[in-house]
Amino acid sequence: MAALMLLLLPVSAGAEAADEWQRLTDAGTTAYGQARYKEAEQLFLAANRAVDQFGLIAERRAATFNSLGLVLHEQGHYARAKTYYEQALSIWEQTRGSEHADVATALHNLAEIYQQEGELEQAEAYYLRALTMGERVLGAGHPQLAVGHNGLGLLYRKQGDWVQSEARFYLALGLLERGDGSDVPDAAPIFNNLASLYKEKGLYVLAEPLYQRALAIRRAHLGGAHPAVAVCLNNLANLYQTEGLSELADQHYRQAMASNEGSREPAEGLMGSILGNWALLTHERGLLDEAKLRYERALVIQQQTLGRSHPMVATLLDRYAMLLRDLGQRSHAGLMATRATVIRTLQSK
Repeated sequence: MAALMLLLLPVSAGAEAADEWQRLTDAGTTAYGQARYKEAEQLFLAANRAVDQFGLIAERRAATFNSLGLVLHEQGHYARAKTYYEQALSIWEQTRGSEHADVATALHNLAEIYQQEGELEQAEAYYLRALTMGERVLGAGHPQLAVGHNGLGLLYRKQGDWVQSEARFYLALGLLERGDGSDVPDAAPIFNNLASLYKEKGLYVLAEPLYQRALAIRRAHLGGAHPAVAVCLNNLANLYQTEGLSELADQHYRQAMASNEGSREPAEGLMGSILGNWALLTHERGLLDEAKLRYERALVIQQQTLGRSHPMVATLLDRYAMLLRDLGQRSHAGLMATRATVIRTLQSK
């Protein structure tokens, strides 16, 4: 997920009020960039209060709402993020008109939410609308349009349309190309997503160097301890696990955990995902007691961050149930499997 943190220039507000809003917004943007999401949220909420207190221009409120949406989005609070994005979109449409780069940004962010929620048709409509508008406002070759093509690439991958997905990823990378051949930070998620596409197609020899390239970009720009770096390490571990390279997979899961835990604000949901993946590998290697501890920790985290009825929780419960059967705890395993079935039944209604 990527979008602009829009910082607006003072228009009609008093200098002191505008400076306070700008100070809080700059601090929130810095915290967001360093993955200190809870701190960023508090700073943007304070910026929003500054808008209330000083009666600043509506565009500043829209920019603050968009920023709050981004912070909540990163933390997995999709419903709350969606509300903020919708409010930002409404204000920008009223104040800037229907053809503006800010409107395209809000549409793109809403498309990301719809994709996360599985509303793929709605997501595609918003991505295409945002891209069409962006091309008219910014020009067809503008680098900022890469995020929209990347989003569509992800969407088409989910729909199983590998040809369109691959084409969108390469189009996005083409927009970000530099004359000297160096990689920009925004290319990292696209390399990662293209690698995941090749992994799904079984083209592991193509996937690995792309995952490595994404990891190198993120390490160069974010350092070794950051949730985004941990995501890359986790994805490499998944690839090695799929290829049967257990030792390499174990090393990368361990590094992924260390990278996330070493960041200023570890991402809880990511930690749960890494632990769940690592538990499966540990189970496959026959280290049952170690796997049990990791599954239990992963379940606690994912139920707290995603909710007890999330599909990912159901997947974890099924895997945990298989482990419990191997440990001879059939009654407990049955309870876990039943819980997973109940979650899936509720999701299908």
